[in-house]
Amino acid sequence: MPTFDAERWVDRGYQIMPGAILAFVGAVLSHRFLGEWLPVSSLLIAIVIGMLIRTFGWVPHWGEDGLKWAAKFPLRLGIVLLGLQLALADILGLGWEVLLIVVLTVTVTFIGIRVLGPLFRADRTTSALVATGTAICGASAVAAGAAVLDRGDGRDRQNRDIAGPTATALAVVTIWGTVAMVALPAMSAGLGLGERPAGVWIGASVHEVGQVVAAGGIVGATALTVATVVKLARVLLLAPAVVALRLGDTSGAADRGKRPPIMPWFVVGFLVAVAVNSVVDIPANSAEFLAQITTMLITFAMVGIGAAVDLRKILRTGAPALLLGGAGSVLAAGTALGGVVLLL
Repeated sequence: MPTFDAERWVDRGYQIMPGAILAFVGAVLSHRFLGEWLPVSSLLIAIVIGMLIRTFGWVPHWGEDGLKWAAKFPLRLGIVLLGLQLALADILGLGWEVLLIVVLTVTVTFIGIRVLGPLFRADRTTSALVATGTAICGASAVAAGAAVLDRGDGRDRQNRDIAGPTATALAVVTIWGTVAMVALPAMSAGLGLGERPAGVWIGASVHEVGQVVAAGGIVGATALTVATVVKLARVLLLAPAVVALRLGDTSGAADRGKRPPIMPWFVVGFLVAVAVNSVVDIPANSAEFLAQITTMLITFAMVGIGAAVDLRKILRTGAPALLLGGAGSVLAAGTALGGVVLLL
């Protein structure tokens, strides 16, 4: 029967604490200061901070282990808590037409980017992460996808460092999500879409939740409400998306004599959290507090992920992913618009 080795856990805590504190300081700086002053996601700011301290050689040797830990456990816990922002009743209330638009858009975008990846000369891991982030919910989905594709030692199933593709995909989906945030409200007005159709289009197309809120608010109050709920319906599809990544990328598992679990523990936790939020009425103040904790945990992880990447390498190799992300964003917006025109 296994025994609990308290001394080993204490030693491990001392080993990771300095780097974890460094990542936490970066997360606070991103989320509570720069994120409130700059018109970009605090998640992007956090990963840029991480990349800068790596690129300029500012990562101290005593911080390495803690930064690696920060990129994993806080992220998984944040994804679990993300489920507490979703309620099945709100999503089902959208109607079958809107739900069909969401499912079709996510499916076409996810598969389409994976297919287009080789045409743009993007590697397999980067294509998978760009597909997940574009189809589902931006940076959070990219990070969840990276956690699934990581075989446990910071490398993907093809034995390549996963930090580079992750940082590239995070930057790509944030850039194109920002473009969509500005473009779609203007295009909605030009196409003569009412607030509800515009909200559905924005919610089904724009990448980050914060970007959806900003874009929907530009159109109007009704568009904002509809876009937000539609976006949360996309977030619910995070679970099948990461399962698809797991099933489609197990080439390295056979070499080690085992297969990874089809459903990672944090995805199970995410689904349980959705179920809890669907049957339990969480007070508004508590829900807001949990949302802040969720954002902070994921921001914390972004610093750790960024700190594994040398920005100079990303600038040399990121062009194929940038083009792929643009094509995928157009594919998502086009599919969603087609559904809106045909079904609403």
